Amino acid sequence: MLHSINTIRTLSCISIAIFHITEFVNASSDKVRLSFTASPGFHLFLLISGFILVYITNPEDRPVPFIMKRAVRILPLYWAMTAIAILLVAFRPWLFPKAELSIEHVVQSILLLPYYDLRDRLHPILYVGWTLGYIMLFYLMFAISLMAKAKHQIPLTIAMTVGLIIAAQWFPTPAFREFYGDPILLEFASGCLIGLALRQPAVIDFIKRTPMWPFALVGAAGLCVAASLHYSGWAKIATFAPPAALLVFAAAGQDIFRTPLNNPVFRLGGQISYGIYLIHPIVLAVFSVLIFAHIDDGLLGTVLIFATVLPMSVFLAYLSFRFFETPSNKWLRRVLGLSGNTAKSKSSQKAGAQASV
Repeated sequence: MLHSINTIRTLSCISIAIFHITEFVNASSDKVRLSFTASPGFHLFLLISGFILVYITNPEDRPVPFIMKRAVRILPLYWAMTAIAILLVAFRPWLFPKAELSIEHVVQSILLLPYYDLRDRLHPILYVGWTLGYIMLFYLMFAISLMAKAKHQIPLTIAMTVGLIIAAQWFPTPAFREFYGDPILLEFASGCLIGLALRQPAVIDFIKRTPMWPFALVGAAGLCVAASLHYSGWAKIATFAPPAALLVFAAAGQDIFRTPLNNPVFRLGGQISYGIYLIHPIVLAVFSVLIFAHIDDGLLGTVLIFATVLPMSVFLAYLSFRFFETPSNKWLRRVLGLSGNTAKSKSSQKAGAQASV
């Protein structure tokens, strides 16, 4: 069980939700100003995805079944939340003021293709979906690498990642150039390198005889420093990726080779974190507007938004995990013939079952 990783993933998704509440309050209220950044949460979210990808991959995995398994885990809830967002934009457009319901943008949102919204951001209609565009892209590259021998798969994935960032400079549309040329893709590659490192005997011996908590503290402190620097582009990745990688390495090493954390709250949080990530924009859009419009648009309203949006998002994410994500995943795997047994260890199977992305 990847309890420490689940803890980080839970905190990351909660921090992202808090950040979006902060953005709404600052944009909608003349009485309250909040300061909060979720940059560490986004970077950890992406890097953990790369690590999980390597950790749950079997030597027997083949490209098409692999990408299909990832797709049936990621896409159903994203499409469901996107459909709700589309309905909200159609009937209450002020709830998602950045979104535009052209046929082109709807199709691009569904397919996770980059385009500029009404505020020139590379956001789909359900704006948090921009990270899923990177995740599915990286899954695709990793699936292609499965055609090579096991020892070449991760180096090939990293090479494709670097090649894509370079090649993106010649893509025909500005949105594609900016999105696929973003060095943030390297954070997925960093996650894969952590997964590869944790297979090496020398690294395993080091972790078994060395406490991981000092590395986790250094990584967390480094993320706080990076968040205060406000860099962009390559400089941003250079400041965020190393401490994020150190924190994920320490957490994964603690989980796999030492005594893992065993907090049931964070274990559940890891399971529902993907739901929190996708559901909170819908909850925020509805409740924040209602509260600011009909109760108060100052400090009281801000407190009510936090007290409403966060618990409601967690509750709905739990319901989604129990009654939508898990059943739909099992059903689609069965229908598509993806439920066969593998030679993976029991611990890896559990990790795969709990992996959010």
